[in-house]
Amino acid sequence: MRSYNFSLACHDDIPEILDLYHSQIGTPGCAWNVYYPNNETAKSDIENESLYILKDDDKIIAVATAGRESELDNLQWALKNPCELSRLAVIPTMKQQGIGTIILQNVIDSVKARGFDGIRMAVSKSNAAALALYDKNGFAKCGETSMYDIDFYCYQMEFSRLNEGQQPPS
Repeated sequence: MRSYNFSLACHDDIPEILDLYHSQIGTPGCAWNVYYPNNETAKSDIENESLYILKDDDKIIAVATAGRESELDNLQWALKNPCELSRLAVIPTMKQQGIGTIILQNVIDSVKARGFDGIRMAVSKSNAAALALYDKNGFAKCGETSMYDIDFYCYQMEFSRLNEGQQPPS
């Protein structure tokens, strides 16, 4: 099995991260554009120690942000100390190879170690690939919302429901 390097991103990674973000524009279900996510988004995520990268050799092949945010606070959640997952992306040439699950499982391990009791997120209803990824990895659909003129499903994973040391289903 191949070995990948998972870590927090640093400022030197921003150009490659932005290239990865921009490679997603126009793919089915992707609500991103040339203005979002952007350089400021990446800088802020790095400063908050919430931007994760997965590398194959020296190339970033996937990114995800998971940290304390307040964008979804107005929605009903069972979690008391959750992090929010957002901006997960895999380079187009490596999609459908399990890379999304690899970065997601590493993010789950990391945020559990940081003391969060779960993960919450909003996923565009039209993003079939993301919906399949979260369903496959044990996230529960717990509602719906509309923001930025986009309809979303709300998903969450509560860590206390996982046995200690148990990975989400793959």
